[in-house]
Amino acid sequence: MKARGPQRRSGGGRRAGELGVRPLEGPPLVSCPHCGHTVPAGEFCGHCGAHLPTGNVRRTHAFAAVPSEGVAHLSIITTLFPHLPHRSGRPFVFALTAGGTLVLALAALHLFAPATVAAVLVLPVLYLIYLYEVEVYESEPWLVIGATMVMGALLGFAFENVTGTSLSQLVLTGDRETGFVLAGIAIPILKQGLMLAGPLFLYLFRGRFREPLDGLAFGVASGLGFSLATSLADFWPLLGGPLVANGSPIDWAVRLARAGLLVALVNACTTGLVTAALWLHRYDRRRANRPWSTSILAAVVVAFAVQVALGVAAFVVQDLVLDVASLGLATVALLLYVRLVIHDTLLVEGAEHEIGPDSQCPECHRVVPTMVFCPNCGAARSAAAKHIRPKLVGGA
Repeated sequence: MKARGPQRRSGGGRRAGELGVRPLEGPPLVSCPHCGHTVPAGEFCGHCGAHLPTGNVRRTHAFAAVPSEGVAHLSIITTLFPHLPHRSGRPFVFALTAGGTLVLALAALHLFAPATVAAVLVLPVLYLIYLYEVEVYESEPWLVIGATMVMGALLGFAFENVTGTSLSQLVLTGDRETGFVLAGIAIPILKQGLMLAGPLFLYLFRGRFREPLDGLAFGVASGLGFSLATSLADFWPLLGGPLVANGSPIDWAVRLARAGLLVALVNACTTGLVTAALWLHRYDRRRANRPWSTSILAAVVVAFAVQVALGVAAFVVQDLVLDVASLGLATVALLLYVRLVIHDTLLVEGAEHEIGPDSQCPECHRVVPTMVFCPNCGAARSAAAKHIRPKLVGGA
């Protein structure tokens, strides 16, 4: 890529306060082969995020939230906690690993009730810490947490009590046809709809939250709150039993991994997919040429289809190991798909911004011109926590 000599910058390629002539200091300017904008030279276009040496806008080798990882990289933390800089995510990885180890240790000691509480609390507690750390809620923490995780938990508790009673009655009567329709279709659809209730409230009544990753965080929080409540309601008889219980530690470890990790991640991913697509609809000013994966229709179809498919599988397959295996495959597929959606969402061009003053990139810590994407590492500016990201010239 050949740098241009002194020239006028056009449109989105001027520094703030510049009359059009490139200053002597700062990186040279080049023309992006994808969007055509004049941008600072580097590995990535600061306007559209394309990889400048190859002109590849897909840049699947560099996840837009954490460019040191590829898009096809399996990670719970960097996928569902995208506002965390890569280095800040390590304590969360350690905490998640430590939580899983604690659950296994408690199960091995036949302390199934404490193991259950630990298993269902690990992810929701970590996500609350994440919301606090990156301040997604801005100046309204109680409203955001109440409308997502708390509302999700309340709806989940009521949902589990009502549907659990109905299914138990059908099992006793032996009505498998009605049970199939209820457990495989009606309940999964209702469950997914309830998990979207809190985020939809924020979408309708809090327009200040307008970024797609806001929507993702709200959806994930609601899904985790819902999962926490349904799991506690499901295991409630165990929690009221003796501290040291009889049973197979391996069997309980598998059950707790299913409830505390796999089911929670599936609910978080499906709900986050829909809410991220909704918020992108509000945020994206182009209204055209979006990747299919970021459309509301695609998100809704994937979310509800996965819930129904897993509901049918759980009803038909009575074997615990096969059920956990199907949930595990669905979880892996959803995490990878969510990463693709986040990547495509962050690469969607918003309003054109000028080249801002030099500032430190929150991801790679290099001092670069402030743009929508870091010219050095390619991290999307909107993936950084709001309180630490540099301001664009347009004020966003």
